Amino acid sequence: MIQPRGGAVILSDLDLPGVRLEDLDLTGADIAGCRLTAATFVRVKLRSAQVRLSFLDRATFEDCDFSESVLVNSVFAGSRILRCSFQSCEIVQVNFLGVHGERLQFDHSNLYGSRFIGAYLDTVSMRDCNLTRTFFDVPHRDSVDFHSSNTNEAVFQELSS
Repeated sequence: MIQPRGGAVILSDLDLPGVRLEDLDLTGADIAGCRLTAATFVRVKLRSAQVRLSFLDRATFEDCDFSESVLVNSVFAGSRILRCSFQSCEIVQVNFLGVHGERLQFDHSNLYGSRFIGAYLDTVSMRDCNLTRTFFDVPHRDSVDFHSSNTNEAVFQELSS
């Protein structure tokens, strides 16, 4: 179901695999229970959006803005995420398994309980983030800037050879 809500959009219980969204402003959108597997998002503004219990796996995100959004219990596994901002977000228990991420900004975000297992992360900023119970096995984490984040609360697993 798609409904406008005082200028914002509500997307609930939609099954739109492979959909392409380009040059859209979905600021403040409420996305819940959607399956957007293998979708493509190009230059989509999702500032202050609420994304809950949704599957965005194997999707492509290019030049998207999720700043100040709330992402909870959602799946981005296997997605390609390029030049996107997740600054000042609540990203709680989100699955980023196997993502390919380049030039991403997560600064000032709460990443509690999220998982970056098998992820390729290049030129990623996670400055001043809450990383409590956030799991990483990223072998090249030197390309991730964790300045002022609580890395002692994160779980860094070494890949077995």
